Amino acid sequence: MDNSTPEMDEKLVRLLDGELTGAEQDTLRAELAADTGLQEQYDRLLSTRAALRHYGLSRQVQAIHKEIMEEKTAPVRKLSPVRRIVRLSVAVAAAAVLVVGLFAGYHYLSLSSGKLFSANYQPFELNTVRGTAVTTPLEDAYKNKNFAEVIRLHDAGTEQTIKGEFLNGAAALELNDNTRAISSFKNVIAYNITAQTHLLKEEAEYYLALSFIRQKEYTEALRLLESIHGNPDHLYNGKVSTGLIRDVKWLRSK
Repeated sequence: MDNSTPEMDEKLVRLLDGELTGAEQDTLRAELAADTGLQEQYDRLLSTRAALRHYGLSRQVQAIHKEIMEEKTAPVRKLSPVRRIVRLSVAVAAAAVLVVGLFAGYHYLSLSSGKLFSANYQPFELNTVRGTAVTTPLEDAYKNKNFAEVIRLHDAGTEQTIKGEFLNGAAALELNDNTRAISSFKNVIAYNITAQTHLLKEEAEYYLALSFIRQKEYTEALRLLESIHGNPDHLYNGKVSTGLIRDVKWLRSK
């Protein structure tokens, strides 16, 4: 099972850094014990961290050794204690920047549309829909996770509503049918604009953006994500971080 997501990567790094609580460490270590793939990923991070630390320390030692040798071969040019401290501080800072840059490079190289989608996707819960408690066969099929039946009922025209169209898109996402999902979410947005309503419009915008990410249509995804991020009143504003937007831009640049 592939648990390599940006969220899991962050948890593993926090475990390495000792930033997790005792309970969080126990939970994550139990996941590592149960998932050999996740344990291998953690072992790779350990090796990478050790290599980076060794590389950073080696560079610092080389710089200090070089400075000492220069002082020995040029005794007339003596550095004051203050200047020496400044130089060493700059060397340490440069090594730290290098380490951060290497981690950023690793994140960039390992980034993929599938990973970014999985890290930000949560299945839509039907109980978040506001309205009557009476459900339709299409809604019942969605609640029971019978996504193929949702699509069948939608295509049969049994529920030609904004809600039915949205659930068709949500079911399509669950079945990895990006083309159908994109079409349905676009329809939901268009129907709301025509009817001057707001039913499931913001939900459709967010899930449409995720559909575009998985479909690798990054420019369209960015257009929606930047609009959501710039609107503090949007229902999904809190889910669209600057990091998510940055990652989509990185994917677009690959």
